[in-house]
Amino acid sequence: MDSIFSAEGLKFFVVVAIAAIVIFLRQRRQHRLAANPKVVKDELERLDDTVLSNVVVSAELGMNDVSHVVVSTYGVFVITVKTEAGKVFGREGDREWQIKSGKQRDILYNPLWENRKHVNALEELTGPVWFIPVVVFTRAVLKGEFPEHVLRLKELVPYIKRQKTSRLSDDKRDEIIQKLH
Repeated sequence: MDSIFSAEGLKFFVVVAIAAIVIFLRQRRQHRLAANPKVVKDELERLDDTVLSNVVVSAELGMNDVSHVVVSTYGVFVITVKTEAGKVFGREGDREWQIKSGKQRDILYNPLWENRKHVNALEELTGPVWFIPVVVFTRAVLKGEFPEHVLRLKELVPYIKRQKTSRLSDDKRDEIIQKLH
């Protein structure tokens, strides 16, 4: 009778253990990398559109630092990046959303409101154009009913590519890019 303690059983156990450790370490590394806001810029580089990062614009009560702005034929995507980890619970109209990670619960002010402030500040600078708000979570799992423009990182580029209605002329795009640089 073969036993798990036989040479073959022990080899199998070691191979499975090594594979599990490699998978675990790779997932942890990807999770840490997703905490870096640059990971969003790297994703956006896959687009043919102009990507502006860390756009600083004056606002009513100081300055706003907009994570990323994508200027395309389809509009101006205003992207707010959230790097918190855990499960995110909330609704569009809630003032605060909750993040649960293990037994720890934290509060996150509604990022849709933050994004709206960014859109308003950009509109003051560029004038009225077709703005498309986007909130992207790089490490969180979204639980609940969020609007379609609250996304996980892997959904960001497909969401932008799904936009098919041209809303900005080449001249208007160039004008916006010039104002935001």
